[in-house]
Amino acid sequence: MTTDVLYSYKKTRKQRSWLFINMGVACLLYIAGLYGYEYYTNTRVTEDFSVIYVSAFSVASLILFSIAWWLRRYPATYEAIITSQRFIVRYPNSSQWSFDVSVADIKRFEHRNTLSHAGRGIARTGVLLIDGSFHEICMNYGNNIKDMYNAVKSVKSDVTFPTKVNQKVQGLINKDYDD
Repeated sequence: MTTDVLYSYKKTRKQRSWLFINMGVACLLYIAGLYGYEYYTNTRVTEDFSVIYVSAFSVASLILFSIAWWLRRYPATYEAIITSQRFIVRYPNSSQWSFDVSVADIKRFEHRNTLSHAGRGIARTGVLLIDGSFHEICMNYGNNIKDMYNAVKSVKSDVTFPTKVNQKVQGLINKDYDD
């Protein structure tokens, strides 16, 4: 690999687990906040509210701590590197979200979505190549798509990143993604 790195982002699952640990602790603090409120104001909330509130935040914290445990138990690393020649994303255990493309082949960055009789689909952000293929950039590890775009734009000035969502419509009207 060349040494002219324009953008580099690396995050391990262990590093990402801290987000879930912090959210789990916040759930426990909400529970403590309810008991603190009752103690300091000498006011009791209704029994139904208390049971639902404590149960919901307890379950949420359990799920969040379980996710953090899994992230630590199965280590892996997300990595995104942009050089003047290549745009490489290595997503742990996923060929769908991993790619290695030439910067010269990138037409634009874009947001995509689908619209059908069932409503809007899940929005995706990624790069559209000159040959029409689209590579999604998954945001699960906290990477910054705008920084990636700026790095590519510094090498290939004709690359764009429209704010308008490129939308595919299925149903009475059929429209594919714009080129």
